[in-house]
Order: sequence, then structure tokens, then C-alpha cells
Amino acid sequence: MAEFKNEFSWSFSKAKDFSACPRRYYWERYGSWGGWENMAPQKVKDAYRLKHMKNRYALVGIAVDLAVKEAVAKIQAGEEVTFEEAYKTARDYLVKVWYEHQKKDYEKNPKRSTCIRDLYFSEFLIGDDESRQAWGDFIKERLTVCLENFFGMILPKLRPYLANGEIIPIGGEGIQSESFTIGGVKIYAAPDSVIKTEDKILIVDWKTGKQQQYHEYQVRVYGIWAQKKHGIPAHMIELALVYLPDGTWKNVPYDEDRDSETFKYISESVECMRDKLKGRDIELNEPLNMEEFEQTGCLEECARCNFVELCQRTFTLALKDES
Repeated sequence: MAEFKNEFSWSFSKAKDFSACPRRYYWERYGSWGGWENMAPQKVKDAYRLKHMKNRYALVGIAVDLAVKEAVAKIQAGEEVTFEEAYKTARDYLVKVWYEHQKKDYEKNPKRSTCIRDLYFSEFLIGDDESRQAWGDFIKERLTVCLENFFGMILPKLRPYLANGEIIPIGGEGIQSESFTIGGVKIYAAPDSVIKTEDKILIVDWKTGKQQQYHEYQVRVYGIWAQKKHGIPAHMIELALVYLPDGTWKNVPYDEDRDSETFKYISESVECMRDKLKGRDIELNEPLNMEEFEQTGCLEECARCNFVELCQRTFTLALKDES
């Protein structure tokens, strides 16, 4: 069997990790590589296990995305979906990952079985019934609010597109199936929902956390993806950020000037990442020594990081909204 190659690539999430903490980027992209092998060094196995952990915000995001995509597809096909049906879809996923964590299946197969970061790092103690309840209450409340706002505030705005458009299927959770190239570098992009009509293409990114300015860069990368992957001209691309916790639909301006700005953002980010490679060679894609990947000076970033036990820094675990 051919050996997997750690191919250099760019995505918005990689750029965000690199900007927040180069050391985290190292563990995520290089230090964990090969950790699935039985003969891998223990630290590499640990890094591979830790990179697949998901916190409560990420889990709600995945659950809501599953429910919304299923609802959108059924409505576009002429069916109707209730809040209760969507809630069950999301809840079933969350129940599944809860039991995966309880059984500690992630110790043997971290990629296929979920480790819940909040519980793993004892932000909520597994053996404490009150803490279990607090964790469950947070999940239930966030899930309920997001789906209620989707059905009550967002779906009415989406229906005209669904009535006259076609959904473009995108790879599911953990699947980086959508990509294009810039200057020989593979750029990954996976929009949440894409609906194509006769005169435009609507790209929607569902958010289950608070608004962040960098989200606009993220969806503009999806605009480039639509041009490169599907040949859609910029003037036909409509971008939207939907913040489900408060039901906000935010249109993101997109034109040739902003397109150029996004290309520049990607190119500058790629160059920074190349500086951490031996010979700046993206084909070889061998990292410099780990120490060349600086640790963040912001301990709040450590509190949000999956790799804190490998870096062994002192911090206070963050319980605030990380999304």
C-alpha cells in the first residue's frame, strides 16, 4: 500500500490556527502526522488523538449543521420538516457522541469516535451528576435556540431560493472534498450550504456562535471556490453568514476588489506557512524543528487548545463561547 503523503495545503481553519498559535498549527498539521500507525512514537499518537477532540461548541455546530442540511434538502424536494424532526436529528448525533466518549472508544480509534474536550479536560467532571446536568443543559439550550431561529427567522428568507434553485452537495463532516488551486497550492473550502438558481449562486455559512469579523474572509474564500470550481462569475455570487443564536442573516459584500483582497490574504498566509518549512519547499513539506513554531503569548488561546497537555503550559480552562 502506498504511503500517505503529508501534502501542503491551505484552508481558512489552517490559517486561523497558524495566526492564533504557530505551535498549535505544528501539532495539528505535522506533530500528529502518522499517529494512526501502531509503531508511531507515543507523543505522535497522543497528538493525533488530541487533534480529533471536539468541544461543546463544535458539537452543537455539527449537530445543527446536520439538522439544517437535512431540512433544507427535504424542503427543496417538496417535503416539509418540523422543528421536532430537526431537533431529533441533531439530538441523535449528540447522544451518539456522548456514548462514544463515555465508552472511551476514542482511545483506540480517535478519528472515528468522539472525545469531548470539555469532559476530557474536566471542565465538567464526568463523575459529577451536577456537572453532567450542566453540560447537558448547555447543549439543549443552544440547540433549541439555534433550531427555533432557523425555522422561525431564517427559513422564510431561504424558501425563495429553495423553490427556484438546486442544492449543490458538499462533502460532510471531516471531508475536505472541495478544493481549488492558487499558484500550485491546494486550497480547501467546504461551504455549509450552496444553492444555485438561474441567475445566481447563494453560499450560506451557518454559525452557532457569536459574530466574528474574520467570518467574512471565510465566506469570501468560498466565493473564490465557486468561481474556480464551478465557473460562476463574481457578480453572480451571493454570500451570507447566518448566526442562528440570534437569527441574524448577514449578507457579505462580494466584488472584484474584495476578491483581490481575499487572494492577497490567502497568498500572504501561505507565505507565512512556507517560512516554517525546510527550504520553504511546499513540495517536500517538511517542517522546521518544533521550537521554530512559536507558542502563543495569549494564554486564553491555550485554554481553547486541544494540545495543552503536550505544551505543558499553565493556564485556566476557558468556559466562554469559543466559536
